[in-house]
Amino acid sequence: MGKSFYRLACNVMRPIYSLFLPVKVEGLENIPAEGGCIVCANHISARDPFYLAVRVRNRMLHFMAKAELFKWKPLAAFMRGLEAFPVDRGHSDLNAVRTALKLLADGHVLGVFPQGTRSRDNARTPMLSGISLIALRSGKPVIPVYIGGPYRLFRRTPLRIGKPVDLSGFGRKVDGETLNAATRCIEEAVWSMKDA
Repeated sequence: MGKSFYRLACNVMRPIYSLFLPVKVEGLENIPAEGGCIVCANHISARDPFYLAVRVRNRMLHFMAKAELFKWKPLAAFMRGLEAFPVDRGHSDLNAVRTALKLLADGHVLGVFPQGTRSRDNARTPMLSGISLIALRSGKPVIPVYIGGPYRLFRRTPLRIGKPVDLSGFGRKVDGETLNAATRCIEEAVWSMKDA
């Protein structure tokens, strides 16, 4: 599997999503054409990774996904075929952080939903600071994304992609206070697009 499976899955899902879950995309040009970056979105549904992947045609997204999805071998193989990798949400998962940093250093796009769990009514719930740790350690741009769900059949859902979040003032510090402040910046960038 790998890249070819990812692209095949996107090509299969794209017309299905376009018909049943149409989208209005804004700001696609804000995702860099090359180089590592972090696509950071609110999380409303298990569909979110597919919804983003089929719309961001010019880049392959490597999503962090909850470790529970990798416990059943057939599903784990499917997830890895989609270029996803596991993260244990119960504690600081250093292996997931290392994987994310390596992907970014190699010029890939990391996809994350830092609320940590879905908010089906699209409520503004706090984001976890792991995203800031990865962003500050890597020095790569964070691209905020707002998905205007919940999804409804045949209703056009807005997908807004913002300009990179400016975290330059934080340097590479990763103490708790800095991570919390950087996370709030990312959070604000995502939710500011809700009523755009």
